[in-house]
Amino acid sequence: MSTLTISTPIPYACQFASPELVWEFINKTRNLASDPRWAEYGADTPDEYRHWAMRSCGVVCVKMAVEGLAGIAPRPVMDWVREGLSIDGYLTEIRADRPVEMGWKHAALAELARRHGLHAELASRLTLDDLDERLRADRLIIASVTSELGEDAPITRQNGHLIVVYGAELDSSSQVQGVVAHNPSGRRPELQAGASIPAGRFMEGFSGRGIVIGR
Repeated sequence: MSTLTISTPIPYACQFASPELVWEFINKTRNLASDPRWAEYGADTPDEYRHWAMRSCGVVCVKMAVEGLAGIAPRPVMDWVREGLSIDGYLTEIRADRPVEMGWKHAALAELARRHGLHAELASRLTLDDLDERLRADRLIIASVTSELGEDAPITRQNGHLIVVYGAELDSSSQVQGVVAHNPSGRRPELQAGASIPAGRFMEGFSGRGIVIGR
């Protein structure tokens, strides 16, 4: 087995200020507002941190891509949230007279990457071969997946979360057997930075949609 990665190291960023506490936050055994490192997120208050930490996977993926590929200095996550909001990047729809949060718009996330000098395009119906082709062209993919890829639970859906795919594990015939990704909400360290996800499990939880980003 060999590993193919893009040529530029991509730094990892978690969508929570304390990566070691992700499991507790996701499973609600600990209040997000009690995160001892909440101020590092760049939020003004613990409540602002609590609100956006659960909703920031999209901009955190852009943060990782831009800070790696464009080589800019790391910025707090809340800076990226605010920049994304400034271009109407977060979608909330009114349904039955109540607001329903739909999440970050892929087009806005692509625009956010372009604002920092990168090439970014939306893609759909991506296959493993397509991912391999993009990686060989030195492009990473912000992939639309289920957050269940960040845990050991069965896969029940294919969207609602975003991760950065920057590598692939290949067999002796150069067929993709797994992807290498930074997951901003992985529940454990091995499911966060440089997570190795078997191809079958990845495709089971992948919508086929993504944002392809490169220099």
